Amino acid sequence: MTALTGGAPYLVVDLSGGVDAQTYPVSYLSSIPAGGWSEEYKTTKLVLRLIPPGTFMMGSPTDELGHGWSGSNYETLHQVTLTQPFYIGVFEVTQKQYQLVMDSAPSGNKGDARPVERVAYDYIRGTVNGAAWPKHNQVDANSFMGRLRSKVNLLFDLPTEAQWEYACRAGTSTALNSGKNLTATGSCANMNEVGRYNSNQNDGKGGYNNFHTTVGSYLPNAWGLYDMHGNVAEWCLDWWQNNLGANAVTNPKGPNSGSYRVMRGGAYSNYNSSGYAAACRSAYRSYFHSYNYPYPGDAEYYYGFRAVCLPVE
Repeated sequence: MTALTGGAPYLVVDLSGGVDAQTYPVSYLSSIPAGGWSEEYKTTKLVLRLIPPGTFMMGSPTDELGHGWSGSNYETLHQVTLTQPFYIGVFEVTQKQYQLVMDSAPSGNKGDARPVERVAYDYIRGTVNGAAWPKHNQVDANSFMGRLRSKVNLLFDLPTEAQWEYACRAGTSTALNSGKNLTATGSCANMNEVGRYNSNQNDGKGGYNNFHTTVGSYLPNAWGLYDMHGNVAEWCLDWWQNNLGANAVTNPKGPNSGSYRVMRGGAYSNYNSSGYAAACRSAYRSYFHSYNYPYPGDAEYYYGFRAVCLPVE
């Protein structure tokens, strides 16, 4: 496994060769292409943004509207330091990208440039080596990350929960990464700007009738990342723990064991509280209000993911 090189702002993996390709070519970009991210970057190419190391406040203040939506004390503010840079997907992994890697199309609500859904943590990392995080970062060879790693020789994975929130916030401390707070926990005009959730499904941006929509349809954050709020809930590496505590931590990896994994970002769903504006906040954690817990083998209609590429440890 080779180390990341160059420090270019964007890493691009060409998946167009599909499942039979011996390798997926990797390239780097110094800036967004003229005219923006075209359709190929949402279908046949996987584009990731370099995120610098840094320190931020994870969680939410007690007076943030929606605080505690995850559950009592689940969003306690605490300082987190991430010492390594990493690349993270500009977009959620889409259905076409997943199909090119896995030769599989699990999504119920179809669309090449829409986020892949009905994908379990177990599909993404595997049920043997891939289930062992944080003991080690190995994955099963036939998992999504296993196949991707073998064809690019880079350390692709899911983000940790801390990496996810750090990337989502992009320097903000507000409920949303636009620098705005919520005006209501259910339907919120500020949330309407940054992602698909159950109150803006008929806003003319596709995906009507309780559907997600094409990635990149709403405003990005300051680091150019789209759909960190809403569209589909995104798997993270960590085992769930109720309370992250108030102590300052460095490069947290979550508990050593557990029953279910963390999901972040909320979703489009009308079926439960994950589709409310309060559940799409930067600090929201995947308790899902007793509807269900994200067990690693579960593959719901609103479960998706975003890839990261890491330095070699």
